[in-house]
Amino acid sequence: MLLGLFCAPKCAGMANPAARPQDAPRECMTVRDGREVFKRRYRSESEIPDRLRGDPSTSWYSCGHCGHLHIGHTRMGTTEKFRMFEDLGEDLPDLLVKLRGKATHKQVAEVAGIRPIRLKELETGIDHHEGLRTLGKVLKVYRVRLGVALPAGR
Repeated sequence: MLLGLFCAPKCAGMANPAARPQDAPRECMTVRDGREVFKRRYRSESEIPDRLRGDPSTSWYSCGHCGHLHIGHTRMGTTEKFRMFEDLGEDLPDLLVKLRGKATHKQVAEVAGIRPIRLKELETGIDHHEGLRTLGKVLKVYRVRLGVALPAGR
């Protein structure tokens, strides 16, 4: 399944993907044991192993070359102490979902003292006038602190 919807590259309006890893763009190939190989392909998020999907340091993306999901950066087995956000609207909701893990919206919201719908809004990126206050309460439950990296010399 390509892009989560299509059965073949032609149906998805895509060119056929490269047959050899050497011909594929960087987003679709990697180097393992000194050889260029295709990245592992997943048809949906549910195919990604639970141990990867649940780890906050793991990211995945839809490949523009082959139409499948690939694992991006991951630091499995190491404790993540700092995370940079490239796109706050995309990266923050992803982090919140991963921090919640297998807990339900209701369970986390109860501990944070907020309504479950407010947590769901944070995780989907929906704006709300109480958003920052809610985010602060949720991050306190997860024992996570926000920080910024200031440019040197300012």
